[in-house]
Amino acid sequence: MTHEYKAIAENVVSQMRKELGVELKYDKESIEWLDSYIDRIRPQLKKGSYTGLAMSLGAYVGETIIATYGGRWDYFPKLDQWGIRFGEQSGAFPFSKVYKQLAYGEVESILSFFTMLPRIIDETRAEA
Repeated sequence: MTHEYKAIAENVVSQMRKELGVELKYDKESIEWLDSYIDRIRPQLKKGSYTGLAMSLGAYVGETIIATYGGRWDYFPKLDQWGIRFGEQSGAFPFSKVYKQLAYGEVESILSFFTMLPRIIDETRAEA
């Protein structure tokens, strides 16, 4: 499954390049752009499109988290969802976060989520 998320993320990069002329990388600046992009497009979207878009953009956000902070894709059975695992008890859930930004706007910013992750990772390492 994890290799599928990488392929989906690469597809997002390719689509953004082809359709919008934007060159996404796996870095904070690209997350900043994507955060703004989500806020720009969400007023025109139907709620029924959120899940598919959250899966695609969430795969890209997840791959950017891994490239920037480490971690790995893993399934969290208690939550019944895939996310990025940083330790035994800690994870980040990019699909959920993208969905929440699509649904609720800037208050659920993926950029805020992305920039606060080092604190979660540091706390996880301190507990180990």
